Amino acid sequence: MSTTVEYVRFEATDPAELTAQRDRLISLLRERYEADFLGAYLARSKDGSLLDFLIWASPEAAARAAREMPGAPAAAGFFGLIGEVHEMRHAEVLHSTQP
Repeated sequence: MSTTVEYVRFEATDPAELTAQRDRLISLLRERYEADFLGAYLARSKDGSLLDFLIWASPEAAARAAREMPGAPAAAGFFGLIGEVHEMRHAEVLHSTQP
């Protein structure tokens, strides 16, 4: 297995509400994917688009979540706030460091 980053760049009309809904999404990811879900970061770029980085234990776990989560009723509050998705990619982590 190789650690995988899921990178999504998208628009949201209400970033504050999306951020509030994200806590529920993260809880759901932890519950559903357990040790396969390693963490997540949400950021805003200078152009106003949002960047979501999700860290997965394997490319298979990342692909499974990408298929399942957008249609999951428990995640509808978060995904319903996402507008245009500009880019979504999965990438293998080659090197990482922790503080």
